[in-house]
Amino acid sequence: MIICGQEFEFSALNANDLDRMDAAQQHMQAASDRESKRAHTGTADILRGQCRLMMGYFDELLGEGASERLGLDGNNFGACVRVTNAIKEAIAAEQAIVKQAAAMPMNREQRRAVAKQKKTVPYKVISTPKTTTEDTFIRGQTEVSYGGEPDVVVPALTDEQKTEQLIDARQAVDALRDDPDAMQQLAAYALQIAAERHV
Repeated sequence: MIICGQEFEFSALNANDLDRMDAAQQHMQAASDRESKRAHTGTADILRGQCRLMMGYFDELLGEGASERLGLDGNNFGACVRVTNAIKEAIAAEQAIVKQAAAMPMNREQRRAVAKQKKTVPYKVISTPKTTTEDTFIRGQTEVSYGGEPDVVVPALTDEQKTEQLIDARQAVDALRDDPDAMQQLAAYALQIAAERHV
């Protein structure tokens, strides 16, 4: 593993190295308990104590002399924090490689199911009215954007238009009653709208 430009014999994918990491953490915790009970002469003494703890951890984890190779002198706590962050990033990078390699390839049925799911993703409902021209409406309500999701536009409707819209909606629901997937989508939309209005 490369940490701060230095290569060390450590891998987050090696069980023996992870055992060594656990032991180093336990030893550092015990040393931290002893350090907290020690009388300190000031802030500088506290920082040096923390540096010693972290350097001992690095030496146990990465091998004797690792702290010196990383340029730590026991006085600069910021440098110790930078090394700690570099170790975390290197471990995360190794784990990401494993996760990417472990992604199982999908068979045809799984690919089709994912594609179908992408096609039936519920649309986002935008409850704030937009100012737009009449020819951008489909049946006076929905403006389709090229981003893939329609935005619901709520213009001011007359009572007659509202009644016609309600009749059209009921007829559409009746037409969908025999399609279980469509009814599930409709139920999801209804719950989403209810949640947005009653939050």
